[in-house]
Amino acid sequence: MSVRDEREPLAPRTTSLYDYALFRHGIEPDGRVPAGGYPVPGDPPPALRFREARRIVAELLGSAFDDPDPARAAANLDRCLAERGVHPNYVHELAWLPLPDEAVARALGRRLLLTATDPAALAVGISLVGRLGGPEDVPGLTTLAVLEGFLQPVLYTLSALRCDTEVLIRLVGILHPDDHAWVISQLASRDDPAARDWLLNLPVGPRTSSSEARHIALAIRLADLLEAEPVGTTVLAQGGRLLTRMALETGSSAEILAYKPAVRVYEALVRRADRLPPHLDHHAILLSLALDLSSGPPVLLDWRAGLREELLDRLDRLLSTPDWAAVPDGAHTHKDRYRADWIRRMRREFFGRTTPNGLRIHVVERDPALGDRVEARILLDGRPLVPRLFPEGRSPSPERVLDPDLLRATADARAVSLASAYCDEGCCGTLTVTVQRDGDQVVWHGRRQDGLGPRLPEHRFDAAAYDAEVERARTDDTWCRPARRTARLIAAGLRDRPELLARWDIPTSACTTAGPYEDTVEVAFWYGPGLGPDPACDEANQWLHFTWSLADDGRRPEERAAAALERLATADPKTYSRITGGNREYAETLGLRCQDDS
Repeated sequence: MSVRDEREPLAPRTTSLYDYALFRHGIEPDGRVPAGGYPVPGDPPPALRFREARRIVAELLGSAFDDPDPARAAANLDRCLAERGVHPNYVHELAWLPLPDEAVARALGRRLLLTATDPAALAVGISLVGRLGGPEDVPGLTTLAVLEGFLQPVLYTLSALRCDTEVLIRLVGILHPDDHAWVISQLASRDDPAARDWLLNLPVGPRTSSSEARHIALAIRLADLLEAEPVGTTVLAQGGRLLTRMALETGSSAEILAYKPAVRVYEALVRRADRLPPHLDHHAILLSLALDLSSGPPVLLDWRAGLREELLDRLDRLLSTPDWAAVPDGAHTHKDRYRADWIRRMRREFFGRTTPNGLRIHVVERDPALGDRVEARILLDGRPLVPRLFPEGRSPSPERVLDPDLLRATADARAVSLASAYCDEGCCGTLTVTVQRDGDQVVWHGRRQDGLGPRLPEHRFDAAAYDAEVERARTDDTWCRPARRTARLIAAGLRDRPELLARWDIPTSACTTAGPYEDTVEVAFWYGPGLGPDPACDEANQWLHFTWSLADDGRRPEERAAAALERLATADPKTYSRITGGNREYAETLGLRCQDDS
């Protein structure tokens, strides 16, 4: 049993939530709060309608305000809210409620803050303190921020009380990284030198969302910092990281397109990029900027004539100088070597490459330090298609459109889905084109899927040039690291030889790498009658997910893939793969054990 499991016996209706929060955090071995906060004791309340809940809260608070004893009023309110089953989400904000006596309401709020055992009562206390409290309430509020469901209302209240910036910075130190965004957003909203200095030095990585990066850039006044003299390497490097995060395709319009100073910031940073010392992190930052300026959403910014091309040329010339070109050779650690290999692969072509045909396919792998995403960016007449026409989606992976050769044009029309909405294609649709050869031309017709998604205007290409670009992109794997190439070869073998898995009654599979710094290849399988077309059938829950991990054995990708396919042809993968999902009881009927079984 874990330390956390041993803490549950606290009685939910006799221990105040404030004391519970102190206890949970006080015995945490590493002092860090779990993602989402500590679970609040007790069962969730029944679902009352919003208006009914507000009526109950107003009625009970009216009675509480009439009681001259704050301790008795708080206890009665706590008990009654628990009995009535009001959800705390309905009472986190009480600005609508008139307060007949502010001193009484303040005393009641402070009492509830420290003594409430019911989540709704605690929410009432937080809201009242937010309206009427002062600096003396800040320590209690920060203690309660570690409870599940209370971080956002506590932050709202701390903001209303104008707490010191240092309070929010300390809060970041104890919260799980998954929850930092809420606090960082509060810090980014402050016109405060201490907040700006902290944000300027904030580590920016995979957990930093695009919108968060934009808010940070605005908060620290990045454009002014980059144009000031002298400009330090911290400002230049952080500016590059923030631009890279803003330029991500996330399933909504890229944040870089909403960042008004974007062109100004790109220009100021690239013109001063030679002031950065040539080391691996700086090389990766500048390379990421160049890749985005070449084919990513920043291409769609309102550039003055020739400026983007000039900045790309500057970056190309800088990274080609001997000192910068030698940077990847100095990598020593495991992760640095992976990052250095990424730099070598992504420098395979000139950043400003254009095609006379109007079609360009640029395969870009993101910096491994920021994740494991590879995009086949499709540009028409120099402009990236997906961010321009369908921001709800993302540029497809090469495995999705290039490996199956979906873009090859024939006399028969072929519908190709280039991107699906991040939410769900049934919600916002897909970006779908029909590809067809028409004499010495190739035609892309726009098309909507079930009336959803955008429609691309008809676009015509010279057939010979079109074929050449599609074939170049399909066969060029210089961007691909060995583990991913192994995964692609296995996937291609399974696609070409469906009988390999059909023999073992496995209808679906996928093949990926284990992560951006991993040489392990993972083949995933789905098995069971619950994978059938009828979700309401009696066997709908009878399915299993298997993962077969293939560690790197030093062989070439072609040899690793051939060996994997040979084993799939001769032995049932269910017998040597791990069960990593699905129905445990169904696994037991097959005599199999799940991954977490002891």
